[in-house]
Amino acid sequence: MAPQTRQERLIEAMRIEAQGLTGKAERVYRSILETSPRETTALMRLGLLLSARGAFDKAAPMFRRAVLAGPADVAARMNLAAALLRLGDEAGAIDAYAEAVKIDPAHRDARLKLAYRLRFNRRLDEAAGHYQWLVERNSRDGLARWNLASIAGLTGDFDAAFAGFAHPHAMRRADLPRGLPLWTGAPLEGRRILLEAEQGLGDAIMFARLAPLVRSAGGYVILRGQVDLQGILAKFDGVDAFVLKTEPLPAADVWFPLSELAALFGAEATFAAASGPYLFADPDRAAAWKKRLPSSDRLRVGLVWAGGAGHPEDSLRSMPLSVLLRSLADVEGVELFSMQKGPSAAQADASELIRIDRDLHDLTDTAALLSQIDLVISVDTSTMHLAGAVGAPVWGLLAFMPDWRWSLDRSDSPWYPSLRMFRQPRPYDWSAVARNVADALRERVNERRGRPAPSPRSEQGSQPNRVARSGRPPNGPDR
Repeated sequence: MAPQTRQERLIEAMRIEAQGLTGKAERVYRSILETSPRETTALMRLGLLLSARGAFDKAAPMFRRAVLAGPADVAARMNLAAALLRLGDEAGAIDAYAEAVKIDPAHRDARLKLAYRLRFNRRLDEAAGHYQWLVERNSRDGLARWNLASIAGLTGDFDAAFAGFAHPHAMRRADLPRGLPLWTGAPLEGRRILLEAEQGLGDAIMFARLAPLVRSAGGYVILRGQVDLQGILAKFDGVDAFVLKTEPLPAADVWFPLSELAALFGAEATFAAASGPYLFADPDRAAAWKKRLPSSDRLRVGLVWAGGAGHPEDSLRSMPLSVLLRSLADVEGVELFSMQKGPSAAQADASELIRIDRDLHDLTDTAALLSQIDLVISVDTSTMHLAGAVGAPVWGLLAFMPDWRWSLDRSDSPWYPSLRMFRQPRPYDWSAVARNVADALRERVNERRGRPAPSPRSEQGSQPNRVARSGRPPNGPDR
């Protein structure tokens, strides 16, 4: 039998790989590269196998060799960039994506990934240029348009952001009402308008402030949203009726996305619509929490350290509880409560936090609790929005590149007067955020006691927390 050609060996290796025999396939790829070191297919397949095992330090050299062997190979550069990102080499990844775009300017995925990394590193003008390039060539490119609007929000140009979000974009849900005319902003004269809370819980809480403006336009306002919103928004002064998303569409004359009302009313009216609290705790539930919480002369502080895992950028906005407690553990005069919901609540099992999260069944419970504690410290979640909406003191913990609505660098927010923001000084650095929060918390305690704040202890002197520390959050998705 004649010896196999290189192409036949490649086909055989890929067949073996398809059967799930990755170790055997790897050995075949390596044997091919021994005699044909510039065989790009073998280099790429081997690199992908190594990446699948998490061996990015070994995969990256394979992709680099593929780049050298194929000067016009866009895929090699894309794979190299992905491996470098997992190794924390942002600059190398940006260079690799930029080379891919230079080779093929119309390669949408390469341009989107390049723009996202530029945005992540706050090179906003460069990122916007790439998104604009895509929009100019396809006005219906919703993902590029959404990111342009996001950059406008980050720079504080909210009117441009709202206008951009009002175009069809990648974040708009597919299950929106059909068969109803879209409201144009004209006087409603008693007509029924369906406001669709098509985004997340935080968006619904944030943009609910505009429902009274719709009512003032003469409309009967029907809000349709998630079950979690029912208790807190069904009695909102700007809402005449609340309908669950799981229920059939109610009778209405027109409809409009709740989160896009800001494009109709403008930024000035949007922020003026809620210069103070606009949602309120249920008095009976607040009284129940008042009875239940133990009496204490210490500052009552609720903690939320993680968002929902389904959020596309949750790995960037969530932090390990251990990092937060490593700085907060030795702040005297505070009583720390866990308000964390979802799987991340289990991180509190090995801590000394008071576990009230188990009794927070909905946002109505959370609003009632917020009326009975002194402060909530939260990452970017619906709890942070709810605290701002009810006017409770809230400290928001934000990633280096935050969501569009929080803009950049400022410590306050036009959305919520009671919100103070603490930001990562560099990507992934939650430890610095936690230290700053601890210092501010000491000041808060001492202001309450009427005495000067002592110098903060060094991180080395703080008590270790019993919660196991997790590693650095993985890179967020390319969007």
